[in-house]
Amino acid sequence: MKHLIPLLAAALLLSGCGPEGRAGDPPAARADNPALNAMFNADQKARQDNHLDLLESMADAERLAEAKAMLDRGEIRSGADYFRAAFIFHHSREADDMLKAHVLATAALAQGHQDAAWIAAASLDRYLQATERPQIYGTQFVQTGAETTRGAFDPDFMPDSLRRDTRVPPLAEQQPPPQIR
Repeated sequence: MKHLIPLLAAALLLSGCGPEGRAGDPPAARADNPALNAMFNADQKARQDNHLDLLESMADAERLAEAKAMLDRGEIRSGADYFRAAFIFHHSREADDMLKAHVLATAALAQGHQDAAWIAAASLDRYLQATERPQIYGTQFVQTGAETTRGAFDPDFMPDSLRRDTRVPPLAEQQPPPQIR
């Protein structure tokens, strides 16, 4: 058996398929991008206290620029990569990036990464808000003075059963963040 391992490794090298896999490989054969994983973790850590300052906004812009470069270079390939990249694009201030977040989340779902259902819904809501249309899932909250609301929202666009199926809580259970600062 131990003689087979070097032979298998050599066969992989000769076939041109390294540990990262090829674009044509099935999703299960595509390795996750560790650099993107680190960026995702930093993105999520920055949001733990619902407070983003100027430094964090600058860090968001840097993560977004790097995620765009990774996407252009074909370094975002696995379902987990698409899921993580969707969050980074979702936190952009540009509508096109929010729409790309939705597309990335959809790609993650297509590759079987079911945790991407919520970010697919949230990124679509955020895109709709950015293009001055009402959100449809009710995932996004905005601060206007001391009041936290959903902003423009069409609660009748879809039933709660569809919200549940996309991992979005029903309207009666949705709550704004504890405090947006």
